[in-house]
Amino acid sequence: MSARSPSLADNGMSFLLRYLVKRARFSYPALSGRPAVTYASYRTGSTAIHHAIRRAGIGVSVKAHMLALANMAERVRDRERFAHAGSDIPKSCHVGDWSVRLGIVEPRRAADFVVLVRDPWAVAHSIFVLSGPRLYPEFAAPPRDASERARLVDRAEEIIFGAFPREIMCRWIRNDLHAALGWDPLAHAFDSERGVSEYEHGPWRIQIMRSDIPDDRKSEALRGFFRRPSIMVERKNEALSKSHTSAAIAEIAREAIARRPAEVTAMIDDPVCAHYWSRADRAAMHERWTATKPVTR
Repeated sequence: MSARSPSLADNGMSFLLRYLVKRARFSYPALSGRPAVTYASYRTGSTAIHHAIRRAGIGVSVKAHMLALANMAERVRDRERFAHAGSDIPKSCHVGDWSVRLGIVEPRRAADFVVLVRDPWAVAHSIFVLSGPRLYPEFAAPPRDASERARLVDRAEEIIFGAFPREIMCRWIRNDLHAALGWDPLAHAFDSERGVSEYEHGPWRIQIMRSDIPDDRKSEALRGFFRRPSIMVERKNEALSKSHTSAAIAEIAREAIARRPAEVTAMIDDPVCAHYWSRADRAAMHERWTATKPVTR
């Protein structure tokens, strides 16, 4: 194993067993088939894609968030909080991350990667809504009155435009995908009208897909990529963001983001965002995140 492999004893027997099973299956593709890796930053809709691939029985299907060593923690307990001021990308320590890193990336074993990209402000907003109540006690319950709500909007603005990793989607493309696979996705054209493109890099086939395209188009793209007509994408994890508290936090965070139109524009104009979305798409993003009331798209 690599010197940077996880501390299996500290991570527990469950981690060890799942890790070893995946590594063994990667090592015998004649028995398990070509591995299919769903690879994406947090809050990009990757769970639905992973489950769709797994249901289709395509070899060994695994999900990974971080594959660059700099973004991987050795022990589950070492994972950094989303609000950590010293990390451009919150660290991850999952069975999938380590099994793909050591079983596919380092030995350059043949595999298929499906990569999800999402509106970078939607990713930041979703992470804040999901993690806010856990990381910041003041967001643990909906505001009781208008004055408390106003204070929470101020606080959300302070957090989101402070140490919070609001640029994780763009940074992930550069500092994880590019760094881990040794392949610069921005150097290769992307079909922004279709919302999906396919590439080859060494032993790997790579499909990059925007999470905002409809599920039926995701299904169609995956069927073509894997040549499996049975693949069907169905939404997952919606319940994580549908509580009374999270709905209130979502509105508060949206209002906080809208206060900073110049910074909204700066991230929408980032070369990563401009690579995957057309000028018209990005204009719609700007309208969505700077409007005083939510814009439905």
